[in-house]
Amino acid sequence: MFDDFQDMEEEQGGFDGFAASYEPEEPEGLAAPRHSSLCLGHEQSEKILLDLINSGNMPHAVIFNGPVGIGKSTMAFRLARYLLKHGTADANQDSLFGDMPAAATSLDVPANDPVFAKVASGGHPDLLYLEHSLDPKKANKQSDIDVYTARKVAPFLRMTSSNGGWRVVIVDNADTMNRNAQNALLKILEEPPNNALLVLITHRLGAMIPTIRSRCRTLNFNPLSEDVLAQLMEREVGATLAEQDKKLLATMAGGSIGRAQKIINSGGLETAQNVLTILEGWPNFNWLDIHHLSELAGRNGQEENFSNIEQAFMLLTEEIVFSKARGEGALPPPLNSDAFHAMMAAHPPDKWLEIHAALKAHFAQADYANLDKRQAVLHAFNLIKD
Repeated sequence: MFDDFQDMEEEQGGFDGFAASYEPEEPEGLAAPRHSSLCLGHEQSEKILLDLINSGNMPHAVIFNGPVGIGKSTMAFRLARYLLKHGTADANQDSLFGDMPAAATSLDVPANDPVFAKVASGGHPDLLYLEHSLDPKKANKQSDIDVYTARKVAPFLRMTSSNGGWRVVIVDNADTMNRNAQNALLKILEEPPNNALLVLITHRLGAMIPTIRSRCRTLNFNPLSEDVLAQLMEREVGATLAEQDKKLLATMAGGSIGRAQKIINSGGLETAQNVLTILEGWPNFNWLDIHHLSELAGRNGQEENFSNIEQAFMLLTEEIVFSKARGEGALPPPLNSDAFHAMMAAHPPDKWLEIHAALKAHFAQADYANLDKRQAVLHAFNLIKD
């Protein structure tokens, strides 16, 4: 019964339930990818790209795949800046790289470089960045990338670059392209021009059609580690974390710096800690504390607070389910308390899977139907108690 969980772990390198529901957006305080020269935690991916550059084997199309908010877009702009800075065409060479510096050791382009400034401003003539377009009827971004947006890629890449060098297209959230939009990319992938690169950024690789995946080099990006996440929170956001908070934040955020900042800004760490403290009293909960927690979640403007309560429940039950699936008797930090180990041992694997599924469905219904958040919190504690 746990085969699906095992497959999920092998494909993603761990369960990422939180990141799957995270909306890709740029939280206030974080540098936008096109403005950021910092890309910590993905040194292995950068090494692969450097090896491709140094060997002259850079593919015409790459897919950067991984959870939302971990730095894929930042790496895409980092790669684009390097190619636009150093790539020049040479009609006497078959190499894709022309005058690329020999044995490049870093993709870094200094922030004071003119190329950096042009990319940051969105004004570089050889770089096209595509994402969800605006929906004129709703005055917000569309939920997918349509075929009209995708059709901009091929003519742009076929144009001559401004300095005889590279032309680069970055498509963010490429996995939201519908079938027609993806098909619109096939022609340029089948007959790619020289010194042209298409970067597709995806969060769900399986949403890309096989004919696109087969024509691209895929790099899988892993969630940020606990230490990298804490370092980025301090450097980019100015939030210094206590040692005991680092593990909880890293687990809740799923290795995403964007989600981590949302959690910090909404008081999510304190809320999650309060929930976990109450849950440690299982099965004899302190209902006075639960009612106080539910009152806070039910106030107007406290949607993030309710979301953080949900994350604490899902964090605990997901880890219990996976620990049971692996046949382990212990939970990882920050859940490795005697109380939670006793809770885990109280039920067989199928019962915990049932509880986890019931909680997931309950929170989804509460959100979709806009149910009373106070009652939703109270019922969640009843579900885990049973």
